Amino acid sequence: MGGWAIYCAICGGTFSSQVDMDPEGTEEDHYRYEILRDCNLEWLDKVCALGINPSARGNVNYHDFSEIGDPHVFPFHPICYHDILERCIRQKGHGQIKRDLLFDVFEDLNGGRYVRLQISYGEPEPSAEQVWCTTKGQETLVVNPVRIPQLDADLDLVMKSLEQKAGPDQNFRNEDIFDRLPIELRHQVFELLPAGSILAVKAASLAMHTTTLPRGFWNHRLRSEIPWLWEVHDIDVFQSQESENNASKLLLDIRTKSQYTSKNDDYILGLANRRRIWDVCEQICSLYLERLKGISNTDS
Repeated sequence: MGGWAIYCAICGGTFSSQVDMDPEGTEEDHYRYEILRDCNLEWLDKVCALGINPSARGNVNYHDFSEIGDPHVFPFHPICYHDILERCIRQKGHGQIKRDLLFDVFEDLNGGRYVRLQISYGEPEPSAEQVWCTTKGQETLVVNPVRIPQLDADLDLVMKSLEQKAGPDQNFRNEDIFDRLPIELRHQVFELLPAGSILAVKAASLAMHTTTLPRGFWNHRLRSEIPWLWEVHDIDVFQSQESENNASKLLLDIRTKSQYTSKNDDYILGLANRRRIWDVCEQICSLYLERLKGISNTDS
């Protein structure tokens, strides 16, 4: 019997890009080669860790696994920590992570040495076995959750429409029913719609297109609905009805494109992995902020 594999504390994934792939796609315990052949898996090989070594200089240091009862080391991919967990905490209105508090959160959630935290790692659920299990249909677990070429292609359509010089909007009928609504009722309509539908209405109606959203409304809507799609958070898509239309198509499809399903591959693998990891970070963030609030209350 060998030792236990080490998994990322944040995403629950492996630390090796050398995963078993089957060109024929018939082996149930192998990933499908045609799914991963164009994917760069090198992000899996990079490892950082969070731990405490009281005898070392500095506030936060690393401590290897040792005797039972000693503080643990929690390994993670740099992408999972810097690009996703840190961003998740910043979106909650907090700055740099207090790593001693985060370590305490990890320690409280620790469910056993060498494995992972006692939280939900989403679907597909990463392996918690002695060695990493490569399962056909779960390729999304090893796809880069930050650099996503398929998402970049969709965003390019939006950005190109912004780069074009806005001309007269022709995408509306002579009679626009929204012309009859006062601004207050138009705002109420926006309040009832998800982000993608807001853009669709603006793209279809000149009256709604020219209706300015309340200050901070759009930013808040995006961060509450799709906090994990940070690429669109700072894009001003309201420059023309064409840009609103292109952004609308992206946002209306994004939940399907970002949702893993075992039935088919009609989703963006990297985005599905990002959304899964973001949900993990939301759980960690919630516990971290509780501790941070407790310290603040004690200090006051």
